Amino acid sequence: MENKQFFATKLGIFLKYLIFFCLFFVLFKAGINYAIFPFAFGVFFALVWCNQNIIVLGSIFLLASFLSNFSLLLLVGNASMVIVSLLFYAIHYKLKKPIKPLHILIYACISNITSLFIKIYYLNFNIYYVFAEFLLGLLYMFMVLKLFEGICVRGLGGKRTSLEHICGFIFVASIFCGMASLSFFNVDLIKFFGALCLLVYAYVSKSTSVIMLASAMGVGSLMFGNNPTYLAVMLIYGLTCCIFKTKNKYISCVALIASEVLSGLYLNFYYSFNILSVLPVLAAVLCFILIPSKILDGYSSKLQESLFGLTQASVINRNRELLYRRLVELSDVFAEMNKVFRSMISGGLVNASAKKMLLNEIKVNSCGQCPHRAKCYKMFESETESQLCQMIDIGFEKGKVTLLDVPTLFAGKCDKLNSLVTSINQLLEQYKSYAGLMNNIDASKVLLAEQLLGVSNIMRSLSLEVNSGVNFEKGKEKKILDELTYNNIICSDALVFEDNNQVLSVTLAVRKEDSLKAGIEKVVSKVCGHKMAVCDEASSARAGWQILTLKSEPKYDCVFGVATKTKTGSVSSGDCYSIIKISDSKYLFALCDGMGSGKKAEEVSSTAIGLIENFYKAGFDKDIILSSVNKLLSLGKDDVFSALDLCVIDTREGVGDFVKMGAPESFVKHKETIDTISLEALPLGIVQNVQTQNKQMYLTSGDRIVLFTDGISDGFKSLDKLRDFVNNLSNSNPQEMAEAIVNKVLTLNGKVAKDDMSVIVAKVFER
Repeated sequence: MENKQFFATKLGIFLKYLIFFCLFFVLFKAGINYAIFPFAFGVFFALVWCNQNIIVLGSIFLLASFLSNFSLLLLVGNASMVIVSLLFYAIHYKLKKPIKPLHILIYACISNITSLFIKIYYLNFNIYYVFAEFLLGLLYMFMVLKLFEGICVRGLGGKRTSLEHICGFIFVASIFCGMASLSFFNVDLIKFFGALCLLVYAYVSKSTSVIMLASAMGVGSLMFGNNPTYLAVMLIYGLTCCIFKTKNKYISCVALIASEVLSGLYLNFYYSFNILSVLPVLAAVLCFILIPSKILDGYSSKLQESLFGLTQASVINRNRELLYRRLVELSDVFAEMNKVFRSMISGGLVNASAKKMLLNEIKVNSCGQCPHRAKCYKMFESETESQLCQMIDIGFEKGKVTLLDVPTLFAGKCDKLNSLVTSINQLLEQYKSYAGLMNNIDASKVLLAEQLLGVSNIMRSLSLEVNSGVNFEKGKEKKILDELTYNNIICSDALVFEDNNQVLSVTLAVRKEDSLKAGIEKVVSKVCGHKMAVCDEASSARAGWQILTLKSEPKYDCVFGVATKTKTGSVSSGDCYSIIKISDSKYLFALCDGMGSGKKAEEVSSTAIGLIENFYKAGFDKDIILSSVNKLLSLGKDDVFSALDLCVIDTREGVGDFVKMGAPESFVKHKETIDTISLEALPLGIVQNVQTQNKQMYLTSGDRIVLFTDGISDGFKSLDKLRDFVNNLSNSNPQEMAEAIVNKVLTLNGKVAKDDMSVIVAKVFER
């Protein structure tokens, strides 16, 4: 592995300096009107400023200089320039001082003195041309420095300033100025490189940038020979690549070849046009096709990372971090409030203290006015208190005291037994009212504490969801736009939201008439690498456009059926059901059976099911939901309760979570077998404190979950008979299954519904 890494590093360095050599060679050939060649030394000093290896850089610079014109005197002048610049570089390296652009300008002037002298005195170049070449070279060097500085600071795909755009334009023009001088067997290479660069750049970048690049190429050719032919040719190439730009390479390739043929045959751009004139374009097309799309897509992603995109992601991630901290702080506040409310629970008086308090009340109020009080408490104090305590114990146990409960010895000596018994019963009734009130107050405090804890948990969960940073994948966004356009779906904008290289959501702005096309999900799934489905649709602020949000599609989905029957002779059913989607991948199926039948039972079950729905949609934990609903029902004035049968199906994980509160068994019917879900728990509303029980089961495609109320189970007389009947149902349609179960009960009971009956059948299937 280390050897491969080492080889890859060395290969990368070799390719980099090979590109530099080719660049120098072309720039040495780049002359303005065949007379002024100002470009090569400017790029050399710009690369020195970029901390490239000056020894290797100088060597390839001199080699390119010699191969471009084979002049020993010019080679000596350039060698002098390299040596002087090397000395200055060594001084900075020794002093550990960075080279600034101003230093580069000064060193370029000093190091070019020998070259200027040789050109004027030995080669007899026109002095005006020599100094013009030198001054233009310095200006060009400054422009290349600004361009390289922008790339070093903001990266290759960073947003360019206006000055950097101008510098980049001139840099490309200088390269193609040199290209205009190169030919191979009378075939102009500028056509090959121009066509290839425009094809590649059109694939990875925006159309406006392609036109700008084509213009720069044409201007470079114009600078070299004052011939506007290739300016027109390059612009036609650029326009063709933009118009026929798709992810299908062959379309733009065929269009480019066609434009070349039309330019030569019908527009007469060339002095002579034959098959050799088309060969450079054909070669460029072949090279473009051979470049793997994966490589082009990778460069496309880098080029799409604009400064605006980085700033946008930075702002969003910073806001997510602030939101995370605020949610954690709020979660801590609600958690602390939960502790405060729980600490305020009084618990009421214990029985011993209550009995002692009642004894003192009787001694003061009932016995206080009695003329025999002194005798009872002075002569028989212990016996009197003992017998009064015995009566109070009986009152606590039975709820009230009668004359039959009075001890025999006490009855023989007390003249006010009726008054005493009445007083004890009044005190017991007052204590019961007080104890009930205190219990309700405590229950309310517990209920509030549980809600506060639930809110705290929700905020803590939300804080975890926004804790990690997100990425906006510009490359995928561009690819989605191109693919949708290719599929005749007009999309004006796309936003791809990623977390840890996993696409979480894609938001599209599509034309309204295209919003229902199935190709949208297909294209997005293809680009993202896994199934994506539309989960939300909203109207855009711009007329005629829809905003679609797509998320990773769960592995499974659900269909369901419901069948109900009201008890014969009853006006309304005490059964209520709920089937809701509580998130993008979770379904809630619930049956609630109120005590008895009729309107009162319907109100109870409807209240319970409504509370459960809202709590689940708000994101509360199921233990807090059921405990809170139970307390709310138990706090009512009437003794009401409701049996609950609940199942939450997670279609992403393929898991069913069953909860039962006084409900009969449920079934999970597989292809050939059937499982029974049975959990022991009291119905909602009977006692204030309830222990919830749940059972989880992994589900597979084709499984059917069957929930039913006791009207169904009682109608079959035996659970085994009901299970066998369900297991032998061949209906795959959930609605037909539910109706078949209800109809079977009616058949078994002579077409009479002896109780309210409800059945929910949910079928899980793989997407």
